[in-house]
Amino acid sequence: MNKLGKIAPIIVVIVTLGSLYLAFRLDSMKKAHVARIAELDDSLKQTQADLTKTKGTLKQTQADLTKSKADLAQTTATLTTTKTALDQKTQESDTLRTQLTEATNQLAQTKSDLATVQATISNITNALAALDIKDITSIDKFKDKIISMGEENKVLGQQLVVLHATNELLQAEIEVLRTTPVGLRGHVSVVDPKWGFVVMDVGHSQRVQPDSEFLVYRDSKFVAKVQVTSVAANDCIAQILPDYLKHPPQAGDLVVH
Repeated sequence: MNKLGKIAPIIVVIVTLGSLYLAFRLDSMKKAHVARIAELDDSLKQTQADLTKTKGTLKQTQADLTKSKADLAQTTATLTTTKTALDQKTQESDTLRTQLTEATNQLAQTKSDLATVQATISNITNALAALDIKDITSIDKFKDKIISMGEENKVLGQQLVVLHATNELLQAEIEVLRTTPVGLRGHVSVVDPKWGFVVMDVGHSQRVQPDSEFLVYRDSKFVAKVQVTSVAANDCIAQILPDYLKHPPQAGDLVVH
């Protein structure tokens, strides 16, 4: 009994120390787990934030892709319209060239006829010089012939004047079709900075021609210079010239030829 009484306090101390050590270990493990949980929670929040950002980026990318597809469809439609208008103007130009060629050939034929008439008159004059002055009948006949040839020469001369005038009109009309009016004004309607071109609200209806150059202004200040690459009925596409680019063009900017 005495031995048990001596051992009991030792056992209590040992149990107490064991309990304290176990409590310390459990508390350390708890703190480690709490820290790990906090770390995992922060990682989860960061992952969720990254996921949200990625979703936003994906949505923006999809929106940009949709816009690019729409812009491409619009550009394709504009190019198709431009090609149709260009084909029409090409046909008109070919028709005018044909008319000019016919007028030129007719003018050459008239000149040839006039030269023939002049040669005939010269031959008649020489024949008259060789006639006997007493042969009144022959002289009268030659006089009538000369008068007739003179009238014919007059008609041919009038035809020559008309052909000259027609030729000049045709050449002037062709020149008008090939020339963009000086001082023509319009506005930028679409800008594509990625491909470096603009769409302007002037076209064949305003006599805009390919390769024409326009100055771009914003608030009376020079912005850039562009060169027309294709023309449709009421609009055209122009390439931005890098050497003359001061500021990127914007929709609504004034353009002047």
